[in-house]
Amino acid sequence: MGTPPLRSWVIGGLAACAAALIACGAPSRTPTQPPPPPPPVNTPPQIRSITASDTRIEVGGPPVTVTAVVEDQETAPANLTYTWSAETGTFAGAGAVVTWSPSADAKTPGDFVLTLTIVERYISGSTTAENTATSTLTVHVNNSPKELADLSLRFLGDFADSRVSPDKCVSEFSDTCRGDKADELDDITKNRHDFLQLRSTLRHTGLSIALDRRTATVHTFCSFTARVITTNPISQGCLDNPGSCKFGSESTGEGDCWTTNVYENGRWWLCASHYTPKGVATAFERAFFGIRR
Repeated sequence: MGTPPLRSWVIGGLAACAAALIACGAPSRTPTQPPPPPPPVNTPPQIRSITASDTRIEVGGPPVTVTAVVEDQETAPANLTYTWSAETGTFAGAGAVVTWSPSADAKTPGDFVLTLTIVERYISGSTTAENTATSTLTVHVNNSPKELADLSLRFLGDFADSRVSPDKCVSEFSDTCRGDKADELDDITKNRHDFLQLRSTLRHTGLSIALDRRTATVHTFCSFTARVITTNPISQGCLDNPGSCKFGSESTGEGDCWTTNVYENGRWWLCASHYTPKGVATAFERAFFGIRR
């Protein structure tokens, strides 16, 4: 037999190799799996507004209603967790609408911050996650009965101390009360010139506040004992009756010291001061208190 042609030999060899690869098994490649998509983004809740039912809250008065307007794209607002807090006072209720009352010992007049924190809990993949949102509301608080009583006692206490200047005595008088501040300053200036305060008794006795909460009247029992310290008095009462203002003489006036008051710029101010004697005003009382005929 002759030698097989070269082409036949090559073809046969390739076929044999292919058969061997098939028989032994060629390495295979597993397709790469794409990563799982990220969990959808959960947007935090939004506190659109917080409002109070009254801009002026009174200690001991009706609670103020506080209302929050809340939005969330994934969770109904009713299913969110609401936490209300404040530096003083107590909340009642739950959710987006609550009431708040200041504590009895709140320092007034003053502004207090109410804080709302909202928590949204949701499932992210295989875990529980949460979003939070926080907002605040500032409210103004008064304790009008206490503030008014303290205001009158501060004024009368300054008046009863001859070392306190007339300007300091009228520092809590309103500038809007038809010249009453100027009249009071003039009266005290003359009083300081003519008299030395020796003793005083002051006791708060009552007050009334108008329904609109803009004006009030405060009554204080008052008793003042003073000595005439000049031979040239300038008080009108002394000029009208010089015999009642003899140098070195001492006298006492006792009655009702009452003030009118006005609410401005978040607090109470004095408007005018008056004195009503227990009986008929003496010449000393007219001079000492600046009572005009």
